[in-house]
Order: sequence, then C-alpha cells, then structure tokens
Amino acid sequence: MIGKIITGSSFDGLFEYLFKDGKEAEIIGGDRVLLEPNATELASQFDWIASTRPTTKKPVKHLSIGFAPADGEVDDSTKLAISEAIVNKLGYTNNQWVAIAHGRNDPGHDWQHHHDHLHIIINGIDFNGDRVSDSFDKTRLEKILRELEVEHKLTKVVSSHECNRQRPKTNQLQRYQRESRRYPNTAPEIPVMAKLEAAIDAASQDRPTMTSFIGRMQQLGIDVRPYISDKGRKRMSYRLGDFKVRGSKLHNGSFPKLLSERGIDFDEVRDIPAIKAAYQGKLVEIDNKQSLSWKQVDLDYWLPESLKASANAHSTKKVREVPDSKQWNNLQRTLLARYSIPEYISTGLNEANLLSADETGKPIWYKRSLLGSKDSHFWFEIGGTSDLSEAEVLRNRVKKMIITNSPIEAVSAYLVERLVNQKDSPCLYLSLNRSEQLTEIDLTKFSTVVVNSSDKQLVLDIVPNLAIEKNIKSWQQSWLTYWNEVQATLKPEAQNNTAIERQSKHNKQLEL
Repeated sequence: MIGKIITGSSFDGLFEYLFKDGKEAEIIGGDRVLLEPNATELASQFDWIASTRPTTKKPVKHLSIGFAPADGEVDDSTKLAISEAIVNKLGYTNNQWVAIAHGRNDPGHDWQHHHDHLHIIINGIDFNGDRVSDSFDKTRLEKILRELEVEHKLTKVVSSHECNRQRPKTNQLQRYQRESRRYPNTAPEIPVMAKLEAAIDAASQDRPTMTSFIGRMQQLGIDVRPYISDKGRKRMSYRLGDFKVRGSKLHNGSFPKLLSERGIDFDEVRDIPAIKAAYQGKLVEIDNKQSLSWKQVDLDYWLPESLKASANAHSTKKVREVPDSKQWNNLQRTLLARYSIPEYISTGLNEANLLSADETGKPIWYKRSLLGSKDSHFWFEIGGTSDLSEAEVLRNRVKKMIITNSPIEAVSAYLVERLVNQKDSPCLYLSLNRSEQLTEIDLTKFSTVVVNSSDKQLVLDIVPNLAIEKNIKSWQQSWLTYWNEVQATLKPEAQNNTAIERQSKHNKQLEL
C-alpha cells in the first residue's frame, strides 16, 4: 500500500470532493458519524468538534490509501480493519473519523485506477477539545502500512526511504497523461524535480567521490552548489535551467543524505577544492572514465507502467544519428550558395541538435518544444538558455519575438538582426507550421513582436489586439542583399570558404 497525508483547514471542500457525482463514494466505517450522512452533514459534524479548539487553524487530516494493483479487489472488511488500525496506531484513539472507498473509475482523474483505494478523514481535534500531535506522521504511516501488508497478506511496497526517488505526484502523472493525449507524436516533458532525482541516482549509483559526483552533475548541465559553513554545516542546492531547489527537497539529495544514504565518498582534503569551485560556479574536471551523459539516466523510472511504453517509443524516435560528413558538407555548401548561410551558423545549429542532413543532403529541421507547444517546427532563442520557460517570459527576460514562415527565414532574421542591424537584445525566433502554436504563447508579454508579412493576418486572428511593431516581407531577401553587398567588396580570392570563416570571426557567434 502507499499512503499520503494532507493537513487542511476545510472539511466542507474535502467532503464535497469525496462525495462528488460519479466517484461511487461508500462509507465503510468511522467513529461518531451519522449512519448515512451526505457531504454537508459530515462537514457540519466535523466542524462542530473542531470548533472546540478554535486556535487550531488546520484540523483536517486527510489520508489517501492506495492498494497495489496485484492485490486485486480488496473487500470492505479488510479496508475497514486497515482503516481502524491506521487511525489507532497514529494515535487518534479518541477522535472522530470516517473511511470512504471510491470506485476505480474516478472522475477528476485522467485515467482509470488499476487498483483499489480509500480515503480516511480524521478530525485532528479529539472529543476532549485537544489537538493530537502529528509529529513524523508520514514516517509513522509508512511503518504502519508495512506492518499491515504483512498482517493482511497484501503486496509489500518499498518505503520511501528505501527508494532511489520519490513517488511521482498525482498532478505530475495527470499532466503527463493530458499531454500524451494532446500531443500523441511527442513525449511530454518530464518534471524538473524528476529529472534532478534521476540525475542524482545516476551520478551516485557507484558510490563515487564527492568530486566525481559534482563533475558528473555539471556534465548534465546541472549547476550544483555545495557549501560547508564555518561551523561545519553542509548544504547542497541544484539548478537545472531556470529551476533551483534545495537538496533537502529532493529524495536523498541533501549533502548529509548524499553521504549517509547514497554512500558518496567524502574526504575534506581531496574534495574541498571541487566544492569551492562548484560553489563559485566553476567547472570541476573529472576523469573521462567517470563521465556521465543523459543517455545513461533513466528518466521514465517514475512513470506508471501504462505510460512507460509510450515514453520509450518517443525516446527511441528522438535518437538522431550524426549526419554523414559528405551529406553534411553538401548541405552546408547548399545553404551557403542558395541562402548565404555561413558555415559556422549551420555548424552551430547542428551542434544544438536543430539541423541535420538527410541522405540526399537536404536539410532536416528538428522540431523543438516552445513553452507549452509540443509541435513547433523550428525555434531557437538568442540571449539565454534554449529551454525557455513561461516564467522567464513573464519576467520579460526575452523582450522580442520574431515570427517567420520557414526555418531559413528564422535563421536569416537572426543574421539580419545580429550582423546587419547589430541588435544584441534577447530575442526568440519562431518558425510556424500551424496556427495553434500561437494559442499557447502569450504574445502580449513581449515588448516587441515582428512578423513575416505572410503570417501577419494569421497572428492577428489569434491575438486580435496585438501591437505588431512591423511586418517584414522577407528576412531572407534582406540578408541576401546584405550578403551580396559584402561579396561585392571582397577580393576574388577571398570568396572561398576559408575567407567566409575569417570574416565570421568578426561577427558574434550564434548563441544556442
């Protein structure tokens, strides 16, 4: 069994949820509740007892108990016995409580439950008007569940302290399920917390030194900040993209837990230089044999079995082969000759996994997610990380949005803005292949929006009152004109690829 405890302030909202139509709510037991009460009556009864101690603002104790799928259908007598044991062993021997079972087809969830589950609601205020201590109730509940599994011959579940990672939150699974239905051709984004815990698992699996652990996490693009105070207190924090979290919020991710639970080898003389370097944001070099990449990280560990197959299918699709050198060289020459895209630009796009070449040497523009969209044809951001979050947009870090109708136009827009207009402000370049992408981007949050003229009406249909700074007929044409002027001033012998590379050194590199 798995258990979850939530402390709250409103019995009304809780019982209204539990007795919602379609949930097949059934009261299987309790103490001092009406025989067949409804949500309103139950809330009134619990509120009356709680009112005897008005200083307690959160008297609601809500326990969700889920049985393992292998347990099948659990009979009501077993559920009642388990409920009574949980209530008593947690110390609520003189408290009002009720146990409610729900059906497996539970409205409000994104999929049908493959297991039985029940809810136990306990009044934190006892019949004497005293508040029952709930210290370490989550830890105590896990111990109680392990004992009850043995007593009732149920499937034994591993406790959280024995797991490598935390159990996924319900809202995380529900979001994953929604995105799987909405975007069937693209794997939903794994929550950052899950990514961090998966990375910690992989980086600590062989009980490495603290120096190796820090170096591995940095190789995954995770900013690790260990710190040891003058009094010897050890702390650890992690940042992935724009998300920062203390190690204590991750399963066995704090400095002390890395040592005691994950077995990381820490030696002050050996590891202090790496700790100081990481705390200052500097890279820690480690032996190549100790290296780690995301390919070695199990990202779908936390997924239910029903979703793992889908996730694995998507991850298989995302594996990209390095283009054949001949095909890639042909593509680079084509981009240079036809669109005047310098080779250092196409190389940067390839290294960022945005561009490759097919067997005929034609460009393959890889789809990338943009904010909530799972099907953007091509986009990249200048002036920051490519993993743009909506929170960043709301903080107006990216001031400008350029909307184009093809990847070549997007790259040309970058070249015109950076090399012709010499503008260096953070900007996001988006190439559209369907109008629905714009519904998930709040364009009004950008101080400047520039649109390809052929897409202007499409954008205004989605955001009627949007202030478009200007619409450009063709960035590609503008870039060609500029490039032709440059070519005309160059000496004939400087028109080869070497000269182009030399010229590019004076220009700002593409930041992806």
